[in-house]
Amino acid sequence: RMSQAVQVATGQTANISVQLPRGSINVNAVPWAQVWLDGQPLGETPIGNVSWTIGTHEIVLRHPDLGERRVSTTITTGEAARVAVDMRKAQ
Repeated sequence: RMSQAVQVATGQTANISVQLPRGSINVNAVPWAQVWLDGQPLGETPIGNVSWTIGTHEIVLRHPDLGERRVSTTITTGEAARVAVDMRKAQ
């Protein structure tokens, strides 16, 4: 949570920007997979301690022989979010 004082004249509008705090995420897959977080490529698993904004995010894992998996996870400012996927198992 945060607070910010903003002065807005009557009949006017004001834009403010909010920078979300960051947390971290670790992603692993068996046997391995390429990983995208919110559409941004992260590389090949295992991936550790990636700094990302807090909130709910979509992870896409792709393996050339085992297909694609989509996972939703929540990143917080506390403990690192951990995602582990067995690409050999059907969804």
